[in-house]
Amino acid sequence: MPSRSNPVSASLDIEGLLIDALESVDEGFVFFDADDRLVLCNDRYRALYPHIAPLCVPGTPYRALLEADAADKHAAGLIDDPEAWIQERLEQHLAPQRLIEQRQSNGHWVQISEHLTVDGGSAGIHHDITEMKAREEQLERYSHMLRDTLENISQGLAGYDRDHRMTLWNERYVELIDLPPHFRIAGTPLLDIIRFCADRGDYGPGDPETLARISYQHLTNPRGHSYERRTTRGRMLEIRVVPIRDGGLVATFTDITERKQAEEALRQSEERYALAAAGANDGLWDWDLEANHIFYSSRWKQMLGHADPEIGDGPEEWFSRIHPYDVQQVTAQLDAHLAGALSHFESEHRMLHEDGTYHWMLTRGQAVRDRHQRAYRIAGSQTDITARKLAEERVQHDALHDTLTGLPNRVLFIDRLRQTLARGKRTGSSAFAVLFIDLDRFKVVNESLGHMRGDELLVTTAHRLEEVLRAGDTVARMGGDEFAVLLEDTSSTVEAASIAHQILDAISTPMLLDGKEIVSTASIGVALWDENYKGPEDILRDADLAMYSAKSEGKARIALFHATLHKRAVAILDLESDLRRALDRNEMVLHYQPIISLDSGQINGFEALVRWRHTDHGVLSPLDFIPLAEETGLIVPIGEWVLRRACEQMGIWHADFPDRPPLQINVNLSSRQFGKVDLVRSVIDTLQSSGMDGSFLKLEITESALMENAQRSTKMLEQLKQLKIKLSIDDFGTGYSSLAYLRTFPIDTIKIDKSFITDMVTNRDNLEIVRTITALAHNLNLDVIAEGVETAEQLAQLRALGVEYAQGYFFSKPCDVPAATELIQRNQTW
Repeated sequence: MPSRSNPVSASLDIEGLLIDALESVDEGFVFFDADDRLVLCNDRYRALYPHIAPLCVPGTPYRALLEADAADKHAAGLIDDPEAWIQERLEQHLAPQRLIEQRQSNGHWVQISEHLTVDGGSAGIHHDITEMKAREEQLERYSHMLRDTLENISQGLAGYDRDHRMTLWNERYVELIDLPPHFRIAGTPLLDIIRFCADRGDYGPGDPETLARISYQHLTNPRGHSYERRTTRGRMLEIRVVPIRDGGLVATFTDITERKQAEEALRQSEERYALAAAGANDGLWDWDLEANHIFYSSRWKQMLGHADPEIGDGPEEWFSRIHPYDVQQVTAQLDAHLAGALSHFESEHRMLHEDGTYHWMLTRGQAVRDRHQRAYRIAGSQTDITARKLAEERVQHDALHDTLTGLPNRVLFIDRLRQTLARGKRTGSSAFAVLFIDLDRFKVVNESLGHMRGDELLVTTAHRLEEVLRAGDTVARMGGDEFAVLLEDTSSTVEAASIAHQILDAISTPMLLDGKEIVSTASIGVALWDENYKGPEDILRDADLAMYSAKSEGKARIALFHATLHKRAVAILDLESDLRRALDRNEMVLHYQPIISLDSGQINGFEALVRWRHTDHGVLSPLDFIPLAEETGLIVPIGEWVLRRACEQMGIWHADFPDRPPLQINVNLSSRQFGKVDLVRSVIDTLQSSGMDGSFLKLEITESALMENAQRSTKMLEQLKQLKIKLSIDDFGTGYSSLAYLRTFPIDTIKIDKSFITDMVTNRDNLEIVRTITALAHNLNLDVIAEGVETAEQLAQLRALGVEYAQGYFFSKPCDVPAATELIQRNQTW
């Protein structure tokens, strides 16, 4: 009979082969059964963890190994809270697949890959990645060294890959070509930058697209290219383009302005020498006073547009061409010199050119006298100073006018307003009104269409204002998107309001900008003359206050000044004064609104919201003082206090409720806070002082704050992520709503603004917006928080859409610490 194999023996043989195989590999292998007890591990695993080798026997619980490992790491100072670390590892252990990197007490790095097995157990592969980490650190050091080198050279430098997309650059490059922030992103096409420069006029007059294409062809020439060009700021650049082996290119930008100026100065010096050698370039004249004949040089005649034969030698050839308004001045100056009252003759006056225009001339002369000091001859020169005079007139004009619109500026407007006030005081009566105009949402045009289109809008608005106003009225640009109007001979509010309405209608007439029809609106404040006004600044201030009142009432409207507006402004000043002392007086208090996990229905964390217990006005909500804090900069110390107090309170809750999973605290960062260079240092200090681990902190930042400086924001967020802090985009959908930054910035969460949640059950458009945002977030591995949940129907809809978290009055209003603590104790499920 044929022999039969023994199944037990075969199983033992297979197990032995498996163990031999595991011992032959470089990785550490470990297996746990469905009860998380050790089944087997190889010697490499024990070598990676010598401190837990004695526990590496079958049956040892997974947690026991973690506790021993945590104790070793805690003793080495690698972790602060062993229990929190164990809990985190246990949570990771429950995932179907997980990849973990951790540092050992002996300085080595281990990468752990764990997978669930079919029978409910788990298998882990532990790989020593110390050398890989060392290479990464060395690469990072080299990268920093390269960056430091680039930032310390005097030339601007930019590198582009084979697809001509920007891969590296230094700040000197950005400075020299005045590159806006939104182009300073890796991957920006070279052609986009060239088109921007062409649109700005960097390449001179002509069709920007044609100029951009020509410049692009030169820059991407495989043989390289070198040229010079002047920037819109008047600086001269030398640009050299060198191809690199992978098909990309490197461009260097050198500021050669000083060199060119030196060359130009040398050229001018040489030219002056040549002119001096050949004779003065000015027109020369020599007057024989006794014969009454004047010699005029060819150059003198040419300056007036005449050939030699066309002008004789009589004095009338000169004096008949002097502007009628200047003749008396010139003859008086000449007579004074001939009489000996002036040491020399010098006069600036206008002379008639052959083309019918008047040119400004500077005429100088010196008399020759006999022994009796009687002048018998006078000779001199004539210089065309028309360009200088025009420049002086332009400077004088520009000093009192806006260079963009040509309107009077603030200085000239206040001067005219002062004259009107003075005239009223002299005559004992005056009738005029001042309108202060501010364009609504002008910033949106600038940010969406660019500053060039914004300038076009301002110029068009200026022209429309001039067309609407009466002769004798004054319109001025006060700066930015603000205009002011002085209405002469206006004594009634009805008349002033009527003109203001005409202005509103003119401004709101649609206009085309960059091929798009734009409708602009404005808010107008009106102040009528009152005998109590002491100076122009007073009535201008009141018109300004009325304008802000119009804005606060909904924009695109007119508001008349009344005394309560001034009282309100004073009240705001008082509120600002109180706000500056609020922290010192311990008047700020935090309320906490729970954030609910829609998976478990339980509290996952809280959002910290500040309130102000004002001594006179009671408890003020953020809407009553946060805008003022933002404007004054006080939001920074208030924000730092909120972060510190919220972390301290979360530390207390973690200690008071050790048996429940640690809660997370969400804290809002204002744009002012996010703009501070020491933000990361401040957060680190707060975490250290409160003792809270960064993984339990989530910072909420608005889209607009991130996009103010995208490159800097990226670096800042990466530094915060290194602290294990989570990052959330607050009020998503109400700001830039740019999809690009979702890929660029290392964020974890999108918070959907409550304006989309409020009527999502009845408004299909809002429902689709929430659905789209949620799908987008999930595709990018981001979780979603919905704020403003107030009904069970909204909650059910959000759960159906797969939204992870929610907060709102349906769960709880923001509450003080005792009430929030009670919510935690109740452990309610929604």
